[in-house]
Amino acid sequence: MLKLMLACCKVYISESQNRAALELIERAARLFPEAPIINKFEDETYNRVGYTLVSKLAPKPSSDTCALRGAVLAMVKAAFEAINLEMHCGNHPRLGVVDHICFHPLADASLKQTAGIAKSLAADIGSNLQVPTFLYGAAHEEERTLDSIRRELGYFKPNSSGNQWAGGMISESSLLKPDVGPAQAAQAKGVVVIGSTRWVDNYNVPIFSTNIAAVRRIAKRVSGRGGGLPSVQAMALAYGENVTEVACNLLEPSRIGGDQVQLEVERHAEEEGMIAGKGYYTDFSQEKIIKRYLDFNPLCD
Repeated sequence: MLKLMLACCKVYISESQNRAALELIERAARLFPEAPIINKFEDETYNRVGYTLVSKLAPKPSSDTCALRGAVLAMVKAAFEAINLEMHCGNHPRLGVVDHICFHPLADASLKQTAGIAKSLAADIGSNLQVPTFLYGAAHEEERTLDSIRRELGYFKPNSSGNQWAGGMISESSLLKPDVGPAQAAQAKGVVVIGSTRWVDNYNVPIFSTNIAAVRRIAKRVSGRGGGLPSVQAMALAYGENVTEVACNLLEPSRIGGDQVQLEVERHAEEEGMIAGKGYYTDFSQEKIIKRYLDFNPLCD
């Protein structure tokens, strides 16, 4: 029986309110039907959209013929044409128009395969499109982490009033030099961070308070970095008029899942005299994504 080798790519773009821009990006992706968009998660408060694409991999894939790489590159080009970071404002941190791209192996695919696609895409974006591009995870020779890049580039610090991120990057240059592309970022485009890792879930829990300092304490206690749940990264983000979210990356979701995060956030919120609402995932599970892809492409089953 032939092995099922699939690659998944999550593309996060700093826009969700400009419908014409999103349509242009999605039209570019549709030119590659072998790499369909399996899910789209829009958040108007964060002014951010996440796309999940999947494609089948050949046993010995060539980056030149990889439908997934072609689809994502087309989306990136469309995003740069349609979106100006200097005009963008939202409650979610970002480093660029195309803020983050991550490849994950699914089914019988390997991390080495998806890392190769990530590095090939980074070469195109950095060298051909001339946008500074940073690599992480299996795509980086030292397996640098995503959060380490973000900390170096000031990702977690709002640059506008009301805990918002607005306009271009605070600094066009940084002590951290990109892996590919020019050393300086254009204000209108920012930078791109591309990686390849095992599956990561994103789980957000709303807390009915505008006390961002208190929710930051909760996020720190929940995170592995703050002595909380191992393999969980968490940050506090203002969300609307009366809510602050604890936004979490679950780096090993089979070990620590959303249910455990929910309980921890509720416990620490109670200690702060606050009420936590029911959390939500921003994407399907990897099992459901595989199923949805096979529904799109029944001949692959």
